[in-house]
Amino acid sequence: MPKNIKLRFGVVAAVAAAALSFSAIAPASADPSGAKDINGTGSDTTQDLVGGIAAVVTNIGSYDATGPSPITVNGTTFSRPVGSSAGIRALSSSIRGIAYAGTVLPVGTLQFARSSALRTESGTELTYIPFARDAVTIAMSAASDFPKDVALGSSGQATNLFTLRNIYLGTVTSFVDSSFSSQTIRPILPQLNSGTRNFWVSALGTTETALTAGGKATDIGNSVIEHDGSFVTGPGDIVPFSIAQFIAQGNYRSLPTTVIERRGNIVLGGIDTEKPIVALAGGGVKLNDNFPVTRLVYNVVETRALTTAAPSTSDSAIRAAFVGSTSAVCAASAKILQYGFGTIGATCGSVTSKAGYVN
Repeated sequence: MPKNIKLRFGVVAAVAAAALSFSAIAPASADPSGAKDINGTGSDTTQDLVGGIAAVVTNIGSYDATGPSPITVNGTTFSRPVGSSAGIRALSSSIRGIAYAGTVLPVGTLQFARSSALRTESGTELTYIPFARDAVTIAMSAASDFPKDVALGSSGQATNLFTLRNIYLGTVTSFVDSSFSSQTIRPILPQLNSGTRNFWVSALGTTETALTAGGKATDIGNSVIEHDGSFVTGPGDIVPFSIAQFIAQGNYRSLPTTVIERRGNIVLGGIDTEKPIVALAGGGVKLNDNFPVTRLVYNVVETRALTTAAPSTSDSAIRAAFVGSTSAVCAASAKILQYGFGTIGATCGSVTSKAGYVN
């Protein structure tokens, strides 16, 4: 058996000893049954974690980014938002009582959105509340000889260096495999509404236009769902992948809520000599706290709900669930770790990050 295949089985065994098959079929989504006090959609990255938290903070209703569409929330049926940007756009529409994807969302349809990236639209109407830490690396086929550790790269370096920045910018286009054959690299991006896509562009220190102009990077016709290994089909394919999602999917048999195992036959690579996953002394694995490409993940709410002097029942529920390091979500630190993410201490529940509506 090739070494990289053994490593992948070893990681999964450490995460969940029973998880020996990578082709198990799980339900298409894990949506709540019936509307809750606070309902949200959005990020694929955090859908499983927030779903796990909602199992104990039972007034939260979190609708997956993937699954049958449309969905019905608070009596309104509309297209399922796929990804962070779509979720924030739906929340922005619900706050204002305007159309999202052709359907008017009455005020109060949604109360939050999951986001794996901090957006920068002008304004302060939305507050991005951090609650956990993730890290992002590249995934490639387990059968590929693509290097298992690559430098991230920076703008000041030569454009012919083998770095992820240069690969995604199209100045490095191939690698040599173990048979001394040249393999063309296909740098893949998640679909346009993906928070991971926005984060990866920022992590590479470049722009969306620079990555996609002239077909340098591809989202395969805007079809690539983040953290889904089935889109990695060739020896030169690489795609950004949440390390927390990789751990949670490997642990899907033992988690208390439905997590869909969709990694396929991928392995994760390291960046700048740091491994994405490290072993725990008592058994199991965790996200490497020293990994160089890390991000906070957020629940996004209407700023007014946090500042009004006369909070509604919904406003009070939002504050209790998300605001402050002792909030219900931040107190669920065991769940945050169980789903592969890192805890963030006093930063959890901060309300200092604000931005405008996503239209």
